[in-house]
Amino acid sequence: MMQLKDYYHILEVPANATPQEIKLSYRKLALQYHPDKNPDNHFTENHFKEIQEAYSILSNAIKRKKYDEARWLSGMSDRVRRKHNISPEWILQESNQLKSHMASLDTYRMSHRALHDLILELLSDQHLSILRRSNNTVINDQIVEELLQAANHLQSRFMINLAPLLCSLTTDAQLLQRIQMQIKKRGNREKRDKYLPWWVVVATILVCILMFLYGKK
Repeated sequence: MMQLKDYYHILEVPANATPQEIKLSYRKLALQYHPDKNPDNHFTENHFKEIQEAYSILSNAIKRKKYDEARWLSGMSDRVRRKHNISPEWILQESNQLKSHMASLDTYRMSHRALHDLILELLSDQHLSILRRSNNTVINDQIVEELLQAANHLQSRFMINLAPLLCSLTTDAQLLQRIQMQIKKRGNREKRDKYLPWWVVVATILVCILMFLYGKK
């Protein structure tokens, strides 16, 4: 997973900073690192650009929310990579935490790539080897269940990539069927979403024609 810049650190504000606090810190730092005040200093010039970039994200409520979601996934990804004493219970705990987080955010603006990459890390070769060696079908099925729920809104192209890994962890017929159904349902939904604007245009034209004909009566 690509490492995100820490925009809060760049603007020297906490992650729960208010919009006013972000604006005040931006103005102070922009003044301090403005190129006009630091001629021929490439560090301050580059830092000034980072400050502007950070402010453009954190000052926009929609962009900030999306960034916060990607930042959380990136932070969880780092924890997964740094963990050394890995056990089936730990993988289940992280899967549960991911599911709980995904249930609380706006799935329409989430980073599908970031979620996909994080689940891939939870289902890495090393982790799968540990789960298979332990051969605890109860925990393995629970992990599949948690990750299926976490990936409920994941785009079908990403879900297709994860499906073989999930299927390799379980022999439960219902879970295996749910994995395939989730891919199918998501694909159908994406097809509907793709053609929905055209149906809206056609419906609008028909309504206009009917109103025109009705008005001539």
